[in-house]
Amino acid sequence: MIWLIFALLTGAAVMAVLAPLAFRGEARDASAADIDFFEEQLAEIAREKAEGRLDPAEAEVAKTEAARRLLRAESAPKARAGGSRRNALVAALAAIVIVPAVAVPLYLRIGKVDMPDMPLTARLESAPERGDLAGAVARIEQHLREHPEDGQGFEVVAPYYLRTGRGEEAVAAYEKALKLLGATAQRHSTLGQARMVVAQGKVTAEAQKDFEAALALDPNDPMALYYLALAAEQAGDKEKAIAMFGALEANASSDAPYLPAVRKRLAALRGEPEAPPPPPMAAQQGPGSAQGKAIAAMPAQQRDAAIRGMVDRLATRLQAQGDDVEGWLKLIRAYSVLGEGEKAKKAVGDARKALAGKEGGARVDALAKELNIGG
Repeated sequence: MIWLIFALLTGAAVMAVLAPLAFRGEARDASAADIDFFEEQLAEIAREKAEGRLDPAEAEVAKTEAARRLLRAESAPKARAGGSRRNALVAALAAIVIVPAVAVPLYLRIGKVDMPDMPLTARLESAPERGDLAGAVARIEQHLREHPEDGQGFEVVAPYYLRTGRGEEAVAAYEKALKLLGATAQRHSTLGQARMVVAQGKVTAEAQKDFEAALALDPNDPMALYYLALAAEQAGDKEKAIAMFGALEANASSDAPYLPAVRKRLAALRGEPEAPPPPPMAAQQGPGSAQGKAIAAMPAQQRDAAIRGMVDRLATRLQAQGDDVEGWLKLIRAYSVLGEGEKAKKAVGDARKALAGKEGGARVDALAKELNIGG
């Protein structure tokens, strides 16, 4: 139906432009005045001849000349008008046929005829243009006022509220999303975290209930485990907090984003300086391996010595086997994590020499740029 409407609109637009050309009607030609003049002149010659004021011979000559001009004036406009109307009609018909014939195939080639309309939820979740975030949020809010049953809309707008200091509104939006969309561990955890933001970092009783509800749905939810351990710490139960943070650390993967925060809390609770996280090669046996658990259980100084020993052994091996791209990347990152900037720069330079002309060199350059290491 929509295509028929577009076709009719296109035809109407073409006709609106060409109608003045094709249908100029029977407008009087500019030479009509000349025809009237010559007809009047012939009548005047006849009157003068009848009154005797004009010699018959002279009257015949004048009459012949006027008649000749009259015939020429009568024939010229008709030819021009006929040709003009004919050309205009041809142009109109050609436009009506050619415009759609060119436009339709062109649109079918470069357009997206079969693209479905984007659902509302997809539009809400899509990233708005830079600088128009506030406008996008305003449109979502207007939509939610008209459709308060749209739980996904509340779930989309809640993080924006939280980031922009509208904590109470974020909590309300998360609560509505939880009610409308159903309970999940993530929804309970994010709601509890929003309550903490409003309470300036304190795990309130309501937030604790949210985290406990999350664990009831997913016993391994790291966010809920972390904040419940933090709740124990804030309540003064140091041993419980250490046990909970320790269990979270033991079960975390080496690249878990929350692992540095867990280790920081453990170090503070134990009264130890914060231990650097193990470099990547320390987790080669897996986070749950006997070696990894043994290192994690060591006192801070022994753990540091064990990690540095592993780094030194890797550096020695790379001196003999310099084509190991992954090994160089691990060594550079390990030195960076351990805070040994000079060694990291030297490792970057050695890696570039060992991998000169090989594809791995680009990866070393990318890592050096990421870690802001010149080398």
